[in-house]
Amino acid sequence: MIPELMLMSMLMNPDTNKISSAQTIKEQPAVSKTLDENTEEPSYIQLFMISKNLKSIKKDDKKNQKMAENVINDFSSRISDEKQFLKWVELPSNQLEVKNGKSHLDEIYAQALTLKSRKTKTERPLVILGIGGSKHTAEFLLNMNGVGNKGKVYFYSDIDPVSFNNFLKEVNRPVQDLNFLVVSKSGTTFETKDAFVRFEEMLVDYYKKLGQDENQAYKSAQKHFAICTDKTPTEKNLRGKIGLKNGQNNNYIKELYIHDGVGGRFSMFDDAGLFAIAYAGVSKENAKRILKSAEKASKISLSTDLEVNKAMKSAVFNIYSEKNGFHLTQQQYFGKLFEGGGENWIKQLYLESLKDFDFNASKAPDSMHYASESFFFPDNRDDYHVVMTLMNPAISPNYSKYTLAILASYTETVPVKVEVLDVVGNSISPEAIGDYIQTKHFEILYTGMMRRENAKIKQGKYLPEVFQPNVEVYKNKFKPKSPYELKPGI
Repeated sequence: MIPELMLMSMLMNPDTNKISSAQTIKEQPAVSKTLDENTEEPSYIQLFMISKNLKSIKKDDKKNQKMAENVINDFSSRISDEKQFLKWVELPSNQLEVKNGKSHLDEIYAQALTLKSRKTKTERPLVILGIGGSKHTAEFLLNMNGVGNKGKVYFYSDIDPVSFNNFLKEVNRPVQDLNFLVVSKSGTTFETKDAFVRFEEMLVDYYKKLGQDENQAYKSAQKHFAICTDKTPTEKNLRGKIGLKNGQNNNYIKELYIHDGVGGRFSMFDDAGLFAIAYAGVSKENAKRILKSAEKASKISLSTDLEVNKAMKSAVFNIYSEKNGFHLTQQQYFGKLFEGGGENWIKQLYLESLKDFDFNASKAPDSMHYASESFFFPDNRDDYHVVMTLMNPAISPNYSKYTLAILASYTETVPVKVEVLDVVGNSISPEAIGDYIQTKHFEILYTGMMRRENAKIKQGKYLPEVFQPNVEVYKNKFKPKSPYELKPGI
């Protein structure tokens, strides 16, 4: 058993030499190096902890290294192919790229400022309309930046009148004192389209009552909306209906894009998420720091050196846990900064990508009683491995001891991964946000690929982890002439 003070020291100031001498931690390096040796202490670190009675990962080092090299090389060869849906790898760099004196990040912030300035006597909160990745990514990004639940940004994703009316009570403002961000690649996602139609019609009715004719009322209503959708216009999609350029044809703010090859769950750094934090008051400098950190994480995650590649080390740990019978993953986030968006985002990332349901995510301490009751039930303890995502434990003695006690309990019998994110003020540091999110994107892809590599199954033409064809099973039921055909706004 590791002495308590030693383990606490490791969590607060991880030291590779101390960790390597600890009895319950086997061979896995606790702190991932970076490719740049001059870099300061990493803002996102990993600890891999395995109890004494389990086989060491070290014994499979050569096999894991070879499989990892095969997977990383295969993955790297796919990135430039737009059909592979891996453009999220380069997205942070693309958002930062300067063209004609400004980056797309600059343009996003300018558009957020324009929408915010469209107000009368009161500041207008932003209501984001979207489901799945269009919601969870922005929600998590806001929370980690410490601006969630501040009355500046709300989310609406329901279709029933009870939820709609209760939402209006929650924001406690008339519709004319709200602005909206519509997030939908095609614009035909029913849940989002329904909300869009409802709110826009309410605004049109309001402006008609002020004496405006139909055309004027619609143009006034449009001033409340920013729309993030597919960049390529067609006759059927939303881009084809609203146009390409701000200030042309209508009053929507619309130079916001859902980039090709970026699935919803991989879109944390796409335009919608960045627009949300810009509107909520996160500085553009901090947004740049997030993107630069994510850009660096992409570079590290494509390295074939397992000593530096955090994403691949996590994938190896996931495969190790599955092979040793710990096929259920319990993901726990410790702190309100991870609440809501974090739980939902990680569930979507895991379940939609890996297509299985051996996964549970929760926010602690809220979940500790029911999670530990299930986890420590004798028939279950051999089934779980645990991922504990923490803020820097140095934030308080109680937080350190609390998370340490839980960690000590878990490591008695099971593999545990501890993820530690740095804190600045009352938020996760920009560097930790960028590194953590982009590394997780790679980890989940590598886990699926390593499963096949380990089973000696050839990687297919496309990686199933980035596609979601089965979602269409229910969506197809709503098409025109179907008995379940839906009409938005009723």
